[in-house]
Amino acid sequence: MDPRPSPLTAGPDRPLTAMHIAVDLGFGILMAVSVFRYFSNHPFGGVGVWALALAVGATLAYAAAVLGTDRGRRQTIGILTATAFWLPLAVIAPSFSWCAFALIFAVYRVLPRRQATITSAGIVVAVSAGLFIMSDGQDLGLVLGPFFGGIVVSTAYVALDRTLENRRQLTDELLATREQLARTERDAGALAERGRFASELHDTVVQRTASALLLLESKDESRDRGDAAIAEAREVLREALVETRQLLHGLQAPAEQESLSAALRDLAHSHGAEFTAVGEDHAVDADVTHALLRVTQEALVNAGKHAAARAVRVTLTFFDDAVGVDIADDGRGFDTEQEQPVDAGYGLRAMAWRIENLGGRFTLESAVGQGTVIACVVPSATLEDTRA
Repeated sequence: MDPRPSPLTAGPDRPLTAMHIAVDLGFGILMAVSVFRYFSNHPFGGVGVWALALAVGATLAYAAAVLGTDRGRRQTIGILTATAFWLPLAVIAPSFSWCAFALIFAVYRVLPRRQATITSAGIVVAVSAGLFIMSDGQDLGLVLGPFFGGIVVSTAYVALDRTLENRRQLTDELLATREQLARTERDAGALAERGRFASELHDTVVQRTASALLLLESKDESRDRGDAAIAEAREVLREALVETRQLLHGLQAPAEQESLSAALRDLAHSHGAEFTAVGEDHAVDADVTHALLRVTQEALVNAGKHAAARAVRVTLTFFDDAVGVDIADDGRGFDTEQEQPVDAGYGLRAMAWRIENLGGRFTLESAVGQGTVIACVVPSATLEDTRA
């Protein structure tokens, strides 16, 4: 037995469809027409009394099934009871056979598919039996016509039921896929946010703290610079605290409110690097500006800590729909296929992540004894702005 409810079911959790209403009204109309036709041609007595009693019983049971708002099990019992009254009625009074069409649809509404098929077969047999008795077995066409007609109706309903079942399953699968996609997007967003936060910590707090530690260590090695190193370390730690608070509150540093060229110029000069701007200056998206500043800051710090460079050059290039930054030094360089500078591995990955996350291109060129060049090109707007 198929325990799944039919997609056409009008149970307590489904609104009545237009077809269900038509079937219910159709049963009532057909029953009234059948009563009128039967008693127009037969006397009220004998079999007529039984026919009237069965007709009234079937009508009341069907009405109890479909009227009111609390349906469900009551509807199933009511329609099956109406069918039980109608089966002998169709045999003794074939005029009521027209109600069979509405009953077949109603039975499929409340029963699983297999049970409904068996019950509808009984309805067809009752109609055929009543017509066979009425014709004294002389008119097989009168018997076989309703028989095969009932089979066609039942088969058509099953086909419709299966079609709606497949559509419902497809809809459920689409909803499940959409929910899974939403979860994937949320997970991807969380991962991107973790990457962004890690990059921010590395480029701000970690760098500041490392600089302060180097200053304090230099104080231990040189008594002459002791007080100055401590004062400078205190200032660096104070800046790290400010940047940490800004990061936690989702704020941008004041320098990042400047134009990209001005901010990069100040950043380059603060690290003793040359700065050059190429192309026509134009407004750049805030996310792009922030990423390029962080990448440049990290590259300049790496050049000072790891490259032992005598000269560092920062070049800002404005394209029509993109902006690029090159940071080149003449330091010791390294073999990009074999190694990365000590303590710089995560910084390089963070720089690449920042640029590629904005749809840009990050490249690193270096060789032992030939310096290092970091280049990145990013669209002037973020991917979300471009799609909009």
